[in-house]
Amino acid sequence: MSIRDTPFVQDAATGKRVTRWWIAYPLVFVVLVFIVQFGTMGVFALIFPTQEGSPEAQWLEMVANLIPAALMILWVVLYERRHIKTMGFRRPGRGLLLLLLGLPIGAAIISIPILFLWATGSYQLTAAPANATTGWVAVGLVLALALTHVVQGGNEEILIRSFLLQNSGLQMPGWLAILLPALLFTLMHGVLSRPIGFTTIMMYAIFAAFIVLWQNSLWLIIGIHGGWNWAEGNIWGVQVDGINVRTAGLIYLEPTPGAADWLTGGSFGPEGGVPGAILLTILAGLAFLLYRRSQARTQATAAAAVTAPQI
Repeated sequence: MSIRDTPFVQDAATGKRVTRWWIAYPLVFVVLVFIVQFGTMGVFALIFPTQEGSPEAQWLEMVANLIPAALMILWVVLYERRHIKTMGFRRPGRGLLLLLLGLPIGAAIISIPILFLWATGSYQLTAAPANATTGWVAVGLVLALALTHVVQGGNEEILIRSFLLQNSGLQMPGWLAILLPALLFTLMHGVLSRPIGFTTIMMYAIFAAFIVLWQNSLWLIIGIHGGWNWAEGNIWGVQVDGINVRTAGLIYLEPTPGAADWLTGGSFGPEGGVPGAILLTILAGLAFLLYRRSQARTQATAAAAVTAPQI
């Protein structure tokens, strides 16, 4: 399988230079993620001490995610000398609609395993954390906090599914260009010791890659990513990848005492449970089929244009 000829990957070749893969990966994971992003969050924790999971902490986290995303864009524009639209941001008018559409899609995806666990008695309602804003009075705040998740998810999509997927697609076999960024994205979420969580996050990364290649843009996947985390943390009030529960949520759920961690995900959240892993595996397969179908249609159109009689 080759993804080199897709419009999304070819956009990476429209500048004056292409970052070599052995520079691109350390640039993203060492410099932008671990030094810039994590370093900024550490500085914020010292200067602006806030309760973990609070709305204030979420806004600060949003700023910490904006910085590496902005630096990544500057690298592409100033070093590679290509337009920001080539990073997956073509047709911004339509794109913003796709992003907004992605929010409820992402929320619905993560709600499926959560509602299944709740309906089968593996999740239960629980008391809100101390100083939490919850219930109907939290609706306005919860809606506003969706922006923090769009920025956080957008940062990861820009770094991984835009820059690294495009870069790898030009320089590596297609299968490696998809699996290598997906693997590093998964490890970045600290799931090496959680086989089920590893599977879920890895399947999400593959799902996201094929959605981007199908759409030839980032707009939809940014919305899906943001909606997923927003619903998980601020609507259902469960842990997101092991992060502390948010203190602004419509309701709060937790694993029922005695429920198996392999089913509920335990302290990691629903991504660490079997229902989430099964769902994402199915979605990754569906995204692949959508991508292959779009490629077949594109190839058929190109072949028809070549064989059309000249008048």
